[in-house]
Amino acid sequence: MDAPAADEEIMSREWVAVDFETANWSRGSACAVGMTLVKDGAVTDRLSTYIQPPGEGGFHPYNTSLHGITAEMVHRAPQWPQALTQIMDFAGDRTLVAHNAAFDMGVIRDACTASSVPWPELRYACTLVVSRLTWQLLTYRLPFVADAAGIVMGEHHDAQADADAAAHVMLAAMRLHQADTIDDLLDGLRVRYGQQTSDSWTGARRLESSTRREIPTANPDAGPDSMLYGLNVCFTGTLTTMTRAEAHQRLADVGGQAIPGVTKKTDVLVVGMAHPSRFAVGMSVSSKHRKAQALLDRGHKIEMIGEADFLEWLSS
Repeated sequence: MDAPAADEEIMSREWVAVDFETANWSRGSACAVGMTLVKDGAVTDRLSTYIQPPGEGGFHPYNTSLHGITAEMVHRAPQWPQALTQIMDFAGDRTLVAHNAAFDMGVIRDACTASSVPWPELRYACTLVVSRLTWQLLTYRLPFVADAAGIVMGEHHDAQADADAAAHVMLAAMRLHQADTIDDLLDGLRVRYGQQTSDSWTGARRLESSTRREIPTANPDAGPDSMLYGLNVCFTGTLTTMTRAEAHQRLADVGGQAIPGVTKKTDVLVVGMAHPSRFAVGMSVSSKHRKAQALLDRGHKIEMIGEADFLEWLSS
């Protein structure tokens, strides 16, 4: 009875980051793969190979401009069935990790379909999904996420360099969230694994809450003497004296209206504390903070206050 639990623990502590490059617009036109094996938080092995891309599309100049791979370079490379055998032998039963796993797992499925090969059974996690819940960035393309995580990555669109970067992004997220395994990390972030069988698949994504809380509407009968009466208020960061939901309700009680984002209609931005992991390299403010400043610079009247000010305004 103990063996399955031990196997699952190993699968979570040992995993393989993977990245594919494609020859043309067809997602199944795999022309290179890079794989990075991680055991107990350290990179221990790698596998990379060119692949003769399935299908008749050949190499599109745009794709070659990204990764530099040409038809001549893959002339002696394995075809997809042989490459897939290498991939699965290297991965074993371990979880796969990819940045935008929807693409890379789609490469596997489409290349298999184009080659009349059954889909392999896979479990996988997505560093793109994890990154969106870990860092606050303008874009979550791999080079930007790697920079936010303090990772010096190799040349983007080199399959092995990108697999290495995805592995280190996952490790960085695990450290920030104090997770020892991928299981722990995904459980804490409420993210599910992606699963693939020989005839179906489900993507790696965040689980939706079944009890999503609606933002309360401002009390129309509140006294107009409150400093927050009639104001549209946005919150950013973590409040220390109450939950975000409690803040929304207390604001509504005095006639103010909480709004989810900073827009031209925003009157007040309440800034709580932010965890350092939510900032990109070189940034010291949230995206809502920056947008508020941009609106102010364009002449829109908007005021930023702290949590202590918000509490004073509530009681005024």
